[in-house]
Amino acid sequence: MYYDHLDTVLGKIYLLADEQGLRQLTIASGGFSPDSHWEHDPDFMAPFIAQLAEYLDGKRKQFTIPLAPPGTDFQQQVWQAISEIPYNSHRSYQQIATHIEHSTAILAIGMAKNVNPIPIIIPCHRVATEVEAQQSCRYGQDLICQLRELEQGKLRLLK
Repeated sequence: MYYDHLDTVLGKIYLLADEQGLRQLTIASGGFSPDSHWEHDPDFMAPFIAQLAEYLDGKRKQFTIPLAPPGTDFQQQVWQAISEIPYNSHRSYQQIATHIEHSTAILAIGMAKNVNPIPIIIPCHRVATEVEAQQSCRYGQDLICQLRELEQGKLRLLK
């Protein structure tokens, strides 16, 4: 596994990838450090870092880097459906459930969304609930708001 990081307004973002694609995106908080088994390789990670930087600077609306998040078949279906939500658009849990043909799996979709190992690039911030205050994300409501403002052209998140 290879990694590199990007300094952003959100904090230091670590990307982890291998030959299959991007595996993980972590917004580092105090005390985070890369796993000792990861190899720091800026050259290998350059395309991943470049696309994330372009997105956070408001210059990219779609990612073309290969993704390889680890997860169950169901989680993969949910993350694929979330990845198909267009830039600056939103879909409800019910819309995603219908799209993946699991119309009663709304709670499971929420759980898959919240364990998404590649937030931002698999844009869980584009999944909306009926009550805005109930939006959830592993990194909190503030991240959802910042990413939505970025996509509305109101904010830049690259340092």
